[in-house]
Amino acid sequence: MKISRTKIKINKILFLLFCLSFGSVFILSGCSLFSSPKKIAVKIPKKFKYALKNGNMPVKNDWWKNFGDKELDILVGEAVKNNLNYLIAVKNIQVAKTYVSQNESNLFPVVNFNFSTTRNKLPGYETSIFSGSGSSGAASTVIYNLNQAGLSASYELDAWNQVNNAIKQAKANVAVSKEDADVVKLTLISNVAQAYFQISALEKSADNLRKQYAAEKEILKLYMIQYKDGLIDAEPVETAKTNLEILKTELNDSVKLQDITENTLAYYIGKFPEKFKFKTDTKAGNFNGYNGMNYSNLIPPNIPSEILTQRPDVKGAEYSVLSYAYAKKESLANFFPVLNLTGNYGYASPGLNNFVTDTNSVWNFGLNILAPIFNYKTNISIYKRSKLQYQQAVLNYRNAVINAFSETDSALANYKRDVKTLKSYENNFNYSLKLFHIYGIQYKTGIASRITYLTYKLDMLNAEYNLINQNLLLQEDVIGVYNALGMGLKTD
Repeated sequence: MKISRTKIKINKILFLLFCLSFGSVFILSGCSLFSSPKKIAVKIPKKFKYALKNGNMPVKNDWWKNFGDKELDILVGEAVKNNLNYLIAVKNIQVAKTYVSQNESNLFPVVNFNFSTTRNKLPGYETSIFSGSGSSGAASTVIYNLNQAGLSASYELDAWNQVNNAIKQAKANVAVSKEDADVVKLTLISNVAQAYFQISALEKSADNLRKQYAAEKEILKLYMIQYKDGLIDAEPVETAKTNLEILKTELNDSVKLQDITENTLAYYIGKFPEKFKFKTDTKAGNFNGYNGMNYSNLIPPNIPSEILTQRPDVKGAEYSVLSYAYAKKESLANFFPVLNLTGNYGYASPGLNNFVTDTNSVWNFGLNILAPIFNYKTNISIYKRSKLQYQQAVLNYRNAVINAFSETDSALANYKRDVKTLKSYENNFNYSLKLFHIYGIQYKTGIASRITYLTYKLDMLNAEYNLINQNLLLQEDVIGVYNALGMGLKTD
């Protein structure tokens, strides 16, 4: 008796120690399981390094409308509506939402109804249950039917908030999918605008190169006459021939690139190239021309740096941190016992005529506790992995913020430098245009030769060609600034 009492005391002590250790673990980790994840703080500069100080352009989300080109507005609308990559990204949002409802279903019990009929054989003995008599003893084999019907229910208690954390993680992933779709949308709008202006510039460049080719061809013809008359040597003739071949190559490349860009633009708006007809509005806003543009009306001054917090890739990275934070909480809950309530209620009877009676009812209820002792190593690995993934997500978020500033500052720096280059090209074009007019007058009055006049015409056309391409570069810079700012998702 003394030994048994000692064993009971030891068991009580061990049980108390287990409760104390389990309770301490629960207290230490309970707050983590039920509390909301902390928001990651990232200090950002108050101003951009290359922010514009002058200008009167307000911050506008549908920035492509600033160009005053109706055809561009239509193409952007068609792209957002029909581009398959964007539609796929939108479908990913819907797919992510299904995981939310799937996890929410774990908050409800699993209920099942079953009915079965079995035929059994009881050899050797008969009893009063099946024979109807009170006697017992050796008898022939008894064959009987057993009808069973029951309703079972099982419910796993969310004692450690694991299901709720899974639901919150799924919702965070929905937010990530939305931001990913917005990234696709912003990139799509920028690509459409760039392709549109590139095609417009290529049209003007090709037209310019044709004029240069015609002028150079006429110069070659005049040089050939002078060479045959012995007035000049072969060098000017060969130089003119070389220039013609260069212009022919540039013209061919320009037309080729225009065809490729038109096919790409058709892809952006979800159409086959064979069914796509392109048209530019060259008069709208004078932004498709090559002279007299006022780019200061396209870039807003003193842009607040906080605007980058609304960039979809930055927001997506932040939601990803939230998702992995909830995943870490889920993995931590694996170390605690699983509490499962089960219950069964039904009827069992060899005959259907008295099946549903109180005497035939059967039931059982219970609480199942499964301690994760044997899965400890697996759970440790899962928890370590979730912790590392969370740390990666934090680093990715900080990297996204720094990258956003880098892209915006680079876009603004490109714009400011290219504006200065544009002014030089504009001055060069204006100078060459004046000289072309002067020598045109001199040619008509007989002071200058036809070759001199054509030479200055080539200089003017070459300056115009450079100006066309520099304007295209500025248009791409403007698009790059707005894309870096993450603007274009909401229309004003």
